[in-house]
Amino acid sequence: MYFLFRPIKHLHPIREWALAHGADASLDPLTFEMTLRCGGRTVVLYPRFVRQHEGRTTYQRPFAGDGDFIGWMPYPVKSWGLSTDKTLFKNYALANGLRVTASWTDGPELVPDYIVKPAISSFGVGIRGPFGPLAPPVGGLALESGEFCEQFIRGRSAKAWFWNGEPAALEVLTPPQIIGDGRRTLREIATQPRGNFDLVMDLDASVQILAWQGYHLDSVVPEGVEVMLDFRYLTPHDRVTLKNRDVWDAVSTEIATQFCYAGPLLHRGIDEPLRRNSVFTLDAVIDADDRVWLLEMNSHPMIHPNVYPLMLASVFADEPAQAEPALEIGSTHAA
Repeated sequence: MYFLFRPIKHLHPIREWALAHGADASLDPLTFEMTLRCGGRTVVLYPRFVRQHEGRTTYQRPFAGDGDFIGWMPYPVKSWGLSTDKTLFKNYALANGLRVTASWTDGPELVPDYIVKPAISSFGVGIRGPFGPLAPPVGGLALESGEFCEQFIRGRSAKAWFWNGEPAALEVLTPPQIIGDGRRTLREIATQPRGNFDLVMDLDASVQILAWQGYHLDSVVPEGVEVMLDFRYLTPHDRVTLKNRDVWDAVSTEIATQFCYAGPLLHRGIDEPLRRNSVFTLDAVIDADDRVWLLEMNSHPMIHPNVYPLMLASVFADEPAQAEPALEIGSTHAA
């Protein structure tokens, strides 16, 4: 994800679009707003930032020294029901024939393996689990107000970016894991990197998911057995990479087809006044059979640079052209 924080990676596709269309671009150093002019039309792109506050990642709109840049958009902010309430999203997706993980708030467990999450949250805040036969909730399951249970599926984390319902980029990430060697404990493997490029891993945040798999920090795992350390899109074990992780052009046809089908259906679920020229992301998990299980929709995401060509094409097409000022008779301006 570090690729998304690099302003130069966002500037490049905007520059390429501007050069190809004969547009002028300027960047305000005081606000970090981008202004583009093309064919008598003017579009302002507003920057987005995130910052760390009291141990949590939060969005930030104004340009300040403590924020990390996450892209430009042609509007300051939009929000709609399907993107703010995960239960509304699930109900809408189910009603439109999309595959989502099972969820419930009361009654018996619908599936053996599940997590607990708030209906309204971002950046994975408040998620608990996974829980299952080998690792039930300590003291029994007790949901806080606004929480629900969600089916847990082991697989690859996916995040897809859409502009007006059309897919623009897709990241598919294999969960961080440790491979057992039959000799050392998981704790020992995590704290004994093999070389300069290996990470020393802190497994304290992985205790629950280890228990879900039947292990603990001092378990000796058989040689070759893969042990999952986290399931979220962002984890403490992520390696720093500056590469573009978009795999849209390389992903299987089966996976691409499922996102292509979901995009327009979910775009149609955006409130009509907000629908046109909107970006959103879909979080999902992809199982071993390449089935895409949709989890949630975000209306205020980090922007992937591959979104800009679609964005600029549509916002300039919708922006009314400004008429050139007419020259008065006797004007001294050269033609």
